[in-house]
Amino acid sequence: MSEAQGHNAYLQTFRLFFWLIAITLASFYLLSSVMLPIIISFTLYALLEPVLNLLVRRGMNRSLAIALLLVLMLTVSVLAIGFALPPLFQQVAILKSKLPGLFGQFEQFLTVYTDRIGAQLGIELNVSDILVNLLSQSTSLGNALLATISSSVAGITLSMILVPLLTYFILRDYKSLRNRLMGWLPNHRFELGWLIYHRVTRQLEAYTRGVMKQSAIMAVVASIGFWLVGLDIPLLLGALTGLLNLIPYIGPLISMTLAVLVAAAMTPFDPNLIYYAIGVVVMAQIVDNLVVIPQVIANAVDLHPVPVIVGILIFGNLFGAIGVILAIPALAAAKIVFNNLYLQASNNSRRD
Repeated sequence: MSEAQGHNAYLQTFRLFFWLIAITLASFYLLSSVMLPIIISFTLYALLEPVLNLLVRRGMNRSLAIALLLVLMLTVSVLAIGFALPPLFQQVAILKSKLPGLFGQFEQFLTVYTDRIGAQLGIELNVSDILVNLLSQSTSLGNALLATISSSVAGITLSMILVPLLTYFILRDYKSLRNRLMGWLPNHRFELGWLIYHRVTRQLEAYTRGVMKQSAIMAVVASIGFWLVGLDIPLLLGALTGLLNLIPYIGPLISMTLAVLVAAAMTPFDPNLIYYAIGVVVMAQIVDNLVVIPQVIANAVDLHPVPVIVGILIFGNLFGAIGVILAIPALAAAKIVFNNLYLQASNNSRRD
């Protein structure tokens, strides 16, 4: 293929890719208010579809199998709301009540250690004064953050009511709706559309199942670790560690910061507990990278760290916390779409 043909292929690909991205972002924006239950429902679809197919192959009627899965989802939802959320609310309240003491203990910790470092170096350090000032201003922000978390959990609880119903209709009608939408493709794009669809869905389903297992394993490992070292609210910290692990690079740092803050707030103040809290997060990351990722996420998306970080920042600004979680699967899907569009454009250029 000549240079002119290659340039023309790239131009055609970028043009079509731009319109697909614009349509996708516009759809996300219009559905932003209900995006969370939709995402959870499609995640459950990816997890439950193999179970549904197994039940159908065993001779169970498809509608009956879907109804059975719906009953199981409703049961799990009721158990989660009835038994899991109250302790989480209680632990959030404990952390909120400890915030003033937390910043006071942390102030003392910083003052002692900066004085020691300054004495060893023979210079006067003003780092503690700066950080103490910042921490004093952060007390109100921390309370506001925890209040936001509490209200968000309440909103998530209400959204969970929609999830089983949405999941039921997705399990029942998704394939027929997909076939209708794919039927709108022009004839010269029909085969390419199905090829891209199958490649994207296969990778996203594998990624979704992998990260859900990864998050659950991380939550269990971190919760046990925090409990063993004697940290307060180990269940909440472990759950947040597993959830934040969905955010590459940034998530583990956030979970480590939360663990350090809780350790600093405990009375009596024990500096060693801060090191233990950091150690738990580090050990959980070691287990994640050496065991979980190779074994559970064998089909993880192959993306360079730079576009991942840039994508997280862009999606986070556009769609908030949900955008941060969606960044990696969206980038993976965009990569597959662009590569296949360019491949077809290149083939067309050669024929021309």
